Amino acid sequence: MDMNQRLQQLMKWCLRETCDAGKKCMRINYHGTKQVIRAFLPLLLSSDDGRIVNVSSVLGQLRCLAMFVEDLEGGTVEARGWWPAGFSPAYMVSKVTLNAYSRILARKHPALRVNCVHLGFVKTDMTVNFGMLTPEEGGSRVVAVALLPAGWPTGAYFEERQQAPFV
Repeated sequence: MDMNQRLQQLMKWCLRETCDAGKKCMRINYHGTKQVIRAFLPLLLSSDDGRIVNVSSVLGQLRCLAMFVEDLEGGTVEARGWWPAGFSPAYMVSKVTLNAYSRILARKHPALRVNCVHLGFVKTDMTVNFGMLTPEEGGSRVVAVALLPAGWPTGAYFEERQQAPFV
C-alpha cells in the first residue's frame, strides 16, 4: 500500500474524538512536553551547547489548522475526512501549540538551539502500524536535528531532514 492508501485505511479505524480524549492528548503532547522542558531547562542553560528537539507533525502546521477551521465553518468536516474517521483536532492543536512554544523558547533562550521535527508517517501503535517508516527511521530524524552543527537555526521546523515552514 502507498501512503495515501495506508492513511485512508487508518482513518477508517479512527473514531470521533471525545472531550476527555482531546484533553488527554493536550496534556501529553503539549503540557507534558512543556513540564519536561521546564524541569531540564536549568541543566540545558548551563551547557555550552544545549539543544531541545520537539517532536512535531505536519498536522501542526498552521495551514492544517486553517483548513480544519474552514471545514468546520463550511460544514464539511466529515466530508473532508476530519471526522468521524480522520485526524484528531486535539492532536493538531497540541502540535501547533508545541511549535509555538518551541519558537517562544528559542527567542527567550538564544543560547539554546530549540527546534521541531516532523518524524514522518512512522509504524507505531498510533498509526496501527500503517506507517511508511520504521521507528528507527523516524527517530533518526530527531537525532539528525539534534546533531546539527553550530550555526544552524534555532526556532525552526524540520521535515524530511530539511528546514521547512511552520505554515
